[in-house]
Amino acid sequence: MIFQDETGKRWFKVKALFFTSLLMLLVYVSLFILHRYGVVNLPWINPFTGQLFAVMKQAFIAYLFVAIVIGFVRMFIIYVFCFKHYRKNKLLIEYQKINKNHLKNFRPSVTVIIPVYNEEVVIRRTVRAILKSDYPVAEILVVDDGSTDQTAEIATKMFHLWDKVKVIKKVNGGKSSALNLGFKQAIGDIVITIDADTVFHKSTISRLVENFSDPRVAAVSGNCKIGNKINQITLWQHIEYVTANQLEKRAFEELNCITVVPGSNSAWRKSVVQKLGYYHKDTLAEDTELTLRILNAGYKIIYEDRAISYEECPETVKDFIKQRNRWSYGILQVAWKHKKNILTSSNKTLKYFAVPSLLFSYLLLLTSPLIDFIFIAAILSGTSSIYLFALLFYLTDFLNSFIAFKIGKEKMKPLMWVFIQRIGYRYLLAYVTWTAIIRAFRGNQVGWRKLNRSGNNDYKV
Repeated sequence: MIFQDETGKRWFKVKALFFTSLLMLLVYVSLFILHRYGVVNLPWINPFTGQLFAVMKQAFIAYLFVAIVIGFVRMFIIYVFCFKHYRKNKLLIEYQKINKNHLKNFRPSVTVIIPVYNEEVVIRRTVRAILKSDYPVAEILVVDDGSTDQTAEIATKMFHLWDKVKVIKKVNGGKSSALNLGFKQAIGDIVITIDADTVFHKSTISRLVENFSDPRVAAVSGNCKIGNKINQITLWQHIEYVTANQLEKRAFEELNCITVVPGSNSAWRKSVVQKLGYYHKDTLAEDTELTLRILNAGYKIIYEDRAISYEECPETVKDFIKQRNRWSYGILQVAWKHKKNILTSSNKTLKYFAVPSLLFSYLLLLTSPLIDFIFIAAILSGTSSIYLFALLFYLTDFLNSFIAFKIGKEKMKPLMWVFIQRIGYRYLLAYVTWTAIIRAFRGNQVGWRKLNRSGNNDYKV
């Protein structure tokens, strides 16, 4: 596993650097206090401290200004290509209506893979929804990765009358190994992957599959929605999902640089996945890692906003942090693994826009608590320049979500929480990001840390 360091040498070096820096800071503060109370005479320390704080203030204002400028340029690019995608899709829908008889002839064989581990609470609804699909799937493979509950038994008992539903049991080896086993046994030319907590709309598979009529397409990402909007933390995730899907995914498809095809709602051309060596086991973000290999190989990835699914998201802060720790750590692993491939990639939009956007987002997350602190300090001290910059930062956030909800035809009511969401949510994500970075330095082995299912997905099958 990438970043794993059983010797602990890397973490020792990091701690040595940190404590050396901390010691130097304590020495400086001690000298300042001793000078202030006349114990020692250091005439240089007051002017130096004043200059230091002035430089730090100017540096922060410059950082905030540059961040806002980069943010606006990034969002302008996303808006342009998002609306281009939106207009193109409207024309495509009209074309499909006119040529629906011809398009019906494209019916590749499809296998659906559901990797499961202790999913007895939710597996029934997931399989039942796929059986009600308007697309005739060839088979549904429930790959049980060594569950210790009744998942395999429930799936076998509930769906034994359907020959297309097959339960495959294996020794626990992680999600990527379960997916790989499914791919190797799949008879379909197109493979759909879905998480056990996710429920498909009856037309989702049809919408995913029709994009493969273009032989250049290797993967299709569906439109993942939250199915258990039951409290504040799930509403915050709903805002995040809608904003990411309706703005970034649309724009990134136009630029052919979608960086993640989520395993909860995705379709893959099996021959391409086989050619590229299936899922790799050295990261916790196996879907992101495979997505980057597909892009670097020169294939197209599509975002299909009409391929709708509803999934169960974490309902408590503890579960949210557990899930996002895994995601953040996995993305760091993927970025590190592919750093050379990205720099030499022939996909210029991936190299010059998608990856820098991802790094920029991480930088904002890491520094967001500082931005909020300075914003409050600016209000109290009356420093208008910082106040205006920070206010502009928050308004831009709101505008992104508003436009995304408008495009996605979502109810606007959740946006009344967007300002609180942007502050509270950012602190959680900042904590998660810092934790992931520290774990990477520590070199600890990080497991899947699977969430417990509540079964609160309220989408009606």
